[in-house]
Amino acid sequence: MKYEVFTNTLKNIKKMSKTVFIAFLLLAGWSMNGQTLTNPGFENWTTSSGYAPDTVPTNWWPFYCNTVKQTTDAYQGAFATKIQGFFACGIAPGIMVNGQAPLSYGNLMESGTPFNTKPATFSGYYKYNDQGTGDSAEVTVILKRYNAITQQRDTIAYSTKALPASSSYTMFTVNIIDLMPGVTPDSIVIMFNSSKYNSWNDSTWELPILYIDRINMPEAPNGISEIGTTIFQSLVFPNPFSGSTTLRIDATNEQLQSAQLMIVDMTGREVMRLENITDNVITIEQGQLSKGNYIYRVYGENQVLTKGKLSIQ
Repeated sequence: MKYEVFTNTLKNIKKMSKTVFIAFLLLAGWSMNGQTLTNPGFENWTTSSGYAPDTVPTNWWPFYCNTVKQTTDAYQGAFATKIQGFFACGIAPGIMVNGQAPLSYGNLMESGTPFNTKPATFSGYYKYNDQGTGDSAEVTVILKRYNAITQQRDTIAYSTKALPASSSYTMFTVNIIDLMPGVTPDSIVIMFNSSKYNSWNDSTWELPILYIDRINMPEAPNGISEIGTTIFQSLVFPNPFSGSTTLRIDATNEQLQSAQLMIVDMTGREVMRLENITDNVITIEQGQLSKGNYIYRVYGENQVLTKGKLSIQ
């Protein structure tokens, strides 16, 4: 059984998603002068103001009250975010957006946080308990820039991805589509929706639940410009780090047989190499590496399996 709740903003996003896929995938061209995502592990929480105060992740807001909650059922760290709609006058959908709630409530393009790089992907970890056949959660990423001539916010990169049911934390990756090559964004909007169709279970009256943790948007440092895609996605956490960090590769151990990890500095000089990798979870020790930015690549059979950025603080 389904009950659809649409706002004008969500309608516009759906219409936009039908047209943006004619664009090319953004493959490279990033710079290091942009901000990183704030509170990506959802470890910091804030009580909102208003008639129905919520406890929400710092720098995020709920589309409807009482739909975003803190949970200790985390992928990593102490907390994760639990998003679930509830029955009100119909269904109040579980939607969480980064930044502050806009003055024109529900206008997502007025929300978001400062961000001025153009990564190719956005990733993180999720669990999802669906309640209706064919339903899924969704994540939407919008990179935007204010246009002084039109006095409107242009969408310069965009993507949305369905998150199917998953009983355990699973890595997701969103490939971001560059709608305006060469144009740098000034902010980013990230939206998580716990149910694409606002479905529920007829027998239990349960609504879908989406868990989100450890989101990541890789950026490539100055001087590094690489064209091409890799076979596997990967995520480093914590990043930036000091002491040690963990690299997780979205591949099976069998797919990584005899792979090697190489880390280079901003001049392209190799500073670390690990041979004969057989595990998709790799601990990287800072050792003698200085504070700064680095690029890691994992090679296998003369091809790059995955790559990304490391920052030591």
